[in-house]
Amino acid sequence: MAEDRAPVGVGAETGLVLFTPEGHEDRIGTFFNGSLACDDVEHSYRRMVEKGVEFEGPPQKQPWGTFARFKDPDGNTFVLSSR
Repeated sequence: MAEDRAPVGVGAETGLVLFTPEGHEDRIGTFFNGSLACDDVEHSYRRMVEKGVEFEGPPQKQPWGTFARFKDPDGNTFVLSSR
């Protein structure tokens, strides 16, 4: 499986584009069927909260890893998870 990663370092950016197919406008502001992986969920959570990102709660540890749910400005919910 191929995996795309942004360059590591100062100024690195990652973009994600969401689109709504015609006839599916009712899906705007709902759950995104996927997750964004990172090396350290707790660290990423703290940095994102500092930047004003709204989370449903703090990171949760599970037997399979750690995750936290956050929302974009349109109310879509995303999962930030450990690799």
